Amino acid sequence: MITFFHHIGCLVHNIDDAIADYKILHPHGILSELYKIEDQLVNVQFFEINGTYIEFVQPLSEQSSLYKLLKKNAGFHHIGVFTDNIDMEIDRLEKEGYRKINKFRSSAFDNHYCCFLYNLEMHLIELIEK
Repeated sequence: MITFFHHIGCLVHNIDDAIADYKILHPHGILSELYKIEDQLVNVQFFEINGTYIEFVQPLSEQSSLYKLLKKNAGFHHIGVFTDNIDMEIDRLEKEGYRKINKFRSSAFDNHYCCFLYNLEMHLIELIEK
């Protein structure tokens, strides 16, 4: 079962520029460390506003699958939610018609398992195991 909403993921050309822009909106937002996710060829950094996070995702190479999306100005990328049992939640969602993309461990979440799935509206959902 989904335990709580964690973040909205947004593709950006430059994380520093995105942070500067959001600091105009919320000057007291809190930044996480910068994470380099090698197997996805991206850097990510979280910007917290009152317990809700925006995850800025910056492709590091033209070989990144997200680079092409960014060139098309696709800013919104996904929402991230926590779950206590990722395998059970993946099974439940697949039975409801969600389509699993990939399951992986993420250094952005202390090497816990994560999984991207498309929902019925073709929105990308990231499950994060607590």
